[in-house]
Amino acid sequence: MRTAMLISSIALLMVSLTTPISVRTRDRTPPAIDDLCNSAAATFGTMTVNVDITENDSPTEPGEASVLYSTDDQASWTVVPLTEAQGMVGGTWEASFPVESGDVHYYFVVHDDSSAAFGAPSNDSDEYPPGPNLLAHPGDEHAGDAVDPATASLDLDGVGLGYSDTHLYGTLSNVTGEWPTSDGILGPWFVYSVAFDNPDAGSDSFAYALVYADVPLIVQSGLYEVDARDTSYTRVGDIDAVVDGGDLHLRCSLADLYAQPYFGTENPSGCYSAGAGTGTVTLANVRTLNDSTNVYALYHRTEVAQSGPNSSPALSDPGYEFASGESRVALVDFHVTYSDPDGHLPVERNVVVDDVPMEMGGGPDHDYVAGVSFELQVDLTAEQHVYYFSFSDGVRTVETEADTVRIPTGVPAEASPASVAVRSIWPQPAEREANIAITLPNDAVGVVEVFDVRGRRVRHLWSGAGGERELLWDGNDDRGEPVASGVYLVELTAGASGDRAKVVLLR
Repeated sequence: MRTAMLISSIALLMVSLTTPISVRTRDRTPPAIDDLCNSAAATFGTMTVNVDITENDSPTEPGEASVLYSTDDQASWTVVPLTEAQGMVGGTWEASFPVESGDVHYYFVVHDDSSAAFGAPSNDSDEYPPGPNLLAHPGDEHAGDAVDPATASLDLDGVGLGYSDTHLYGTLSNVTGEWPTSDGILGPWFVYSVAFDNPDAGSDSFAYALVYADVPLIVQSGLYEVDARDTSYTRVGDIDAVVDGGDLHLRCSLADLYAQPYFGTENPSGCYSAGAGTGTVTLANVRTLNDSTNVYALYHRTEVAQSGPNSSPALSDPGYEFASGESRVALVDFHVTYSDPDGHLPVERNVVVDDVPMEMGGGPDHDYVAGVSFELQVDLTAEQHVYYFSFSDGVRTVETEADTVRIPTGVPAEASPASVAVRSIWPQPAEREANIAITLPNDAVGVVEVFDVRGRRVRHLWSGAGGERELLWDGNDDRGEPVASGVYLVELTAGASGDRAKVVLLR
């Protein structure tokens, strides 16, 4: 996200328009939300939703993440917290909620330390002013943080953002419910603004502000293009502005924005950066930025799922490979590909071994129409085992034919004392801690480390001379802090040789 220009657009309007304020040194980039998907919605049952949350191209642990859903055509919304999906790679978060019949609308709201990303209700009828049910409310603007406000009306305590096919909406609330534009014929004058930026536009020097003001010879209400290169601003369109119910409602035409070369129509990220602020202009042309919100990523889409009949999912390429093993135990890598013509995610994704279901992990891709591979490594004893795969999209369950896997006795050649091997990790999945068996040549010196799926080292576990050893990972990182549930890689290196194996950690 190009948050620098967005903050600058507000500041340039508020602060003398002579010094562009760069926030590239202040990390206020909103998280990104992607791969939104849902299970089939069982009539008078439940539905599960998933979303991938990333920040700076890496999965993140948000400070707060929720899904809002509506079963009454967006008349009301219910908030459900998101939790991290177990075993899914790539920062996947999920929630489940009850449904009845008909359409289910939903969108996500995600906060990190200094910003937020969210979808919003779709204002299909262009209702104006929009009701609170047609706006997304990030809920992180607080009263009392305005700087030297000439009037308490400049102290914002809330913001709502929304969209339709033809307009963008911004609604501001303050501590007074009044929105004066001046304190008399000689000022000071007060400015209120909501700014938008298209992060996919060709230049990062421009943003666009919906301004509510009446400052003689300087700025009146309208849509403004703000250019950080020369600190200029140009009125490029009209806006609708109305005070209703104590809130200031602003609306601009998307056609006016699309007509600007530095906003444009192309928006593959699916979101606009947004923010709001207030300011003061005096008769001596002294200008002050009084209050500003965090930076937001507004995703102009609302997911809609329909409860009722759906197509059946399918399973393909079922099977297994031996990952490593010895005479008493073997690590078996089970795998299967799940696909669904409706794009529904699997709420149950199990390999069933000897009548024991075990949840499989998948990702980071979530294109369930094309098919997603799921896998799980399981420690099995030296005998014959019966297994099959069982998946459900929330309404329909599909299973593969039962098959057998026989664990051979004896130590495989790749796990012989002359090689470098992670022989086995058990149990799988591991609850809080995992046992790790390794083999090194007797004359070798090895190192065992644990990495997350993004390649970042989590724990230096062991280093020492060769031979066969069993190690215990207690599920903590190098600082002694418990790591999150998920898939980790145990890596053994000895000179130019090495081996690695996956462990699924559950808490």
